[in-house]
Amino acid sequence: MSAVKIAHLSDLHLPLAGLPCLKEIRFKRLLSLLSWQLRRKHIHLPQTLSYIMQDIRAHMPDMVAMTGDLTNLGLLSEFQAAQTWLKEQDLPPTLLVPGNHDALIREPTYSCKSTLWAPWLRNTGHTPSVLRHGPVMLIGLNSAIPTAPFLASGCVAAKSVEALRPLLRQAAEEGLCRVVLLHHPPVAGLVSRRKGLRQRKALQRLFQQEGAELVLHGHSHRGSLSFIPQTHIPVLGTPSASHCAQTSARSAGWNDISIQACATEWHITIQRRALGLDMKMHDGPIYRFAPHRLSQPTRL
Repeated sequence: MSAVKIAHLSDLHLPLAGLPCLKEIRFKRLLSLLSWQLRRKHIHLPQTLSYIMQDIRAHMPDMVAMTGDLTNLGLLSEFQAAQTWLKEQDLPPTLLVPGNHDALIREPTYSCKSTLWAPWLRNTGHTPSVLRHGPVMLIGLNSAIPTAPFLASGCVAAKSVEALRPLLRQAAEEGLCRVVLLHHPPVAGLVSRRKGLRQRKALQRLFQQEGAELVLHGHSHRGSLSFIPQTHIPVLGTPSASHCAQTSARSAGWNDISIQACATEWHITIQRRALGLDMKMHDGPIYRFAPHRLSQPTRL
């Protein structure tokens, strides 16, 4: 069986499509607008994102995993602009989960806005979303919630965590490779507490009990590799796909993931791709994992 290739990118922060109208103005939105004008628009560059997308297309993935923050202020105009951008990319089957910037404030229009992204979200509610290609299943969790000013934390609803349990179990019984997506990292130490995932231990317990082969996230704007506590389940982060080129782990990039089904193991290879100061894409670290296809979650 040929390998399934997945492109993982995150935190696109597309250019601001316009200023908020009067009814969209909130204190937190004004803070984010100030941050955009003073700092973010000089860091998140359309040209950088175009380099990333060209590189992804050149690698011809079978699926795309997108872990949130397409917008900056969560405005209707931004959702519309992002919808146009997504259509223009002509991507292979894509699963998108929202980020904290996409759910910046609590407002009744969020469900209407998220409908614009329905073909990529594949579920506008709080239950897990699913995209399958061959023996690989992408499972999306929504960790994006409105928060108070100066907070960017997330939370996966309890009903979503419980809905994930039978989904992971069924996929394992069907012999599928389970790749879980969410915006906020489900492990400690990658972001500050004010940006962290609330109740992450409940999600960790579920992974410890039911297993998964790979977890993908964004939010930290850094390339990172960690593991669900007490398991061998890798947790993979990626930098912002629009961040300007730097020599650090924050330089724009994406994760090129290959999953091969073998007799008793999954052969998972992850090649980081990063934008260099020469404005060319380069290979970064490479990781290889071979979880058993038939075993229960492996505890350390």
